[in-house]
Amino acid sequence: MNQKELITEYYNRYAEIYDQKHGVSLAGQIYNFKNYYGPFLNQVLPVGRKVLELGCGTGFYTRWLKDQGLEVIGMDISPEILKQASRRCPDVLFFQGDCEDPAASLNPELVEEGFEAVIGINTLSYYPEKEKALLNYGKLLRREGRFILIDMNGACPYYQMMAWMNKNEMKEWIHLVKESNQHHLASLLKEAGYQIEQLEHFAFIPNGVSKT
Repeated sequence: MNQKELITEYYNRYAEIYDQKHGVSLAGQIYNFKNYYGPFLNQVLPVGRKVLELGCGTGFYTRWLKDQGLEVIGMDISPEILKQASRRCPDVLFFQGDCEDPAASLNPELVEEGFEAVIGINTLSYYPEKEKALLNYGKLLRREGRFILIDMNGACPYYQMMAWMNKNEMKEWIHLVKESNQHHLASLLKEAGYQIEQLEHFAFIPNGVSKT
């Protein structure tokens, strides 16, 4: 299987336990969202506008974005994980598709209208062709639109440790995650024609940290 087929198969298999397996519902995630994710997003999100969330997973962030008054369109590559997202967010329109090329799976009218923001939270790091993905996102943004990215810091030794421990999917995708370091992301964004407004490290603890 190629990388995208591996990713789809992985998330289909673990869709029902994704929130626990990847820390979305654990103490580390609660801490991160309260102290870093939420405050950052509140600064940069376009209030009350249409946004596209890529790699939406089980809809944890989708629910939060919708509750902020945004018109959210969600996309993920896994049909099984989208079932979980639809249960959590029955008021959101979801599309199954390749998040490196979302226009191929969206309704044509949505592509034509464009979005005020394209959002990726802990998802771009898994993409094999990040350069092409960034170019595709730019085509979906309206004038003055924003690409908003929160992602893993590929330079963090924690992820290499996860690979050594064969924890989650890190052994298969550590080489892709390593590309998501600040220097490389800045280069990719500039080469794709983005003007970087803000690029910083969040000093957060891994989402998978639990109280138990």
